[in-house]
Amino acid sequence: MAAQEETLLARCEIPIIDLAHIGTDTCPMRSVVRRIGQQLFAALSGKGLAMLVNHGITEEKLKAVYVDLDNFCALPEGCQSQYLKKPVSNHGYIRPGMEQFDSTKKELRHSFNITTLSAAAMPAEEEVPQFINHAEPLAKDLTNLSRVLLQALAYALGLPPATLLECHSGMLESDGKNPSTMRILYYPPVPPEDEGPCCQSDAVLYTRCGAHSDYGTFTLLAQDSEGGLEVKLHGSEKWEAVGHLPGAILVQTGELLAGWTTNLLPALMHRVVVPSGAYARARGRHCVEFFCHPDNDAKLPNLPPRAAPAPAPPTYTPHAHITLHHRLLNAAHHLHKRFRETYA
Repeated sequence: MAAQEETLLARCEIPIIDLAHIGTDTCPMRSVVRRIGQQLFAALSGKGLAMLVNHGITEEKLKAVYVDLDNFCALPEGCQSQYLKKPVSNHGYIRPGMEQFDSTKKELRHSFNITTLSAAAMPAEEEVPQFINHAEPLAKDLTNLSRVLLQALAYALGLPPATLLECHSGMLESDGKNPSTMRILYYPPVPPEDEGPCCQSDAVLYTRCGAHSDYGTFTLLAQDSEGGLEVKLHGSEKWEAVGHLPGAILVQTGELLAGWTTNLLPALMHRVVVPSGAYARARGRHCVEFFCHPDNDAKLPNLPPRAAPAPAPPTYTPHAHITLHHRLLNAAHHLHKRFRETYA
């Protein structure tokens, strides 16, 4: 029997934050939000990520969109093509190879970006029944969870609680002013040729997602139990397997928040690798991500001064246009630059 993979969760190295009794984004329990903000700030500044439990998003909602994406991937290629991602809106289907982080390997990944909840932008009912009916409530749940976390972060950063909400007011509003995105992902089984062909020069090397850091404020990630997610913790160059906590949602800092806080809340490099063992390699992997972004024209406020220990050497070097002191940030400039670097 294969040895069990050692993970950060198994070693109790990822903070777990309980969101029970926090209330809603429109009616939060202030004392709980303040406590969550302190815990979230400590987790993101110390580790760069945390696990959220008792967040209220059911496993059934996640499994429903996983099945819908599987059904979409089974459609004829010509049918899929009419839903390909639009460059301006970032909404739509991304075939394997369209988005590339690792130039040395073939990345095996299907994804469907949702930046608008308009039914006209979703797969038709006759092609993938219930797609919009499953995706819309999940997207709203993740948006509302993000709004609660933004209030918690504002408290922790010494800002009025509505400050970050105002900078993120347009999430999934369908008017193009905010690039926040819910992404449904399917990583298919790994082809057998990656297991070692006779001629090494003919080898096709695969990965599921190459190393990168996310671009926005923060990312929420719900994933199945198949594994493969690895991160470099703040100040470390070692790749560590994250592991799986049933029912939990992972939150990690994005580049904009890292730059705005002068890397006090670091954006971690992460990747999804092909698991070892024939059984695991022959299985698909599913997850849902929510990329929380500021509005395109958001001007992030100056942070109150705070005493802080010297940060560890960064694993992510903020882009120069983010780190210039006293400069008003335009979120759209940063996002468009990073998209140009990512998409073929």
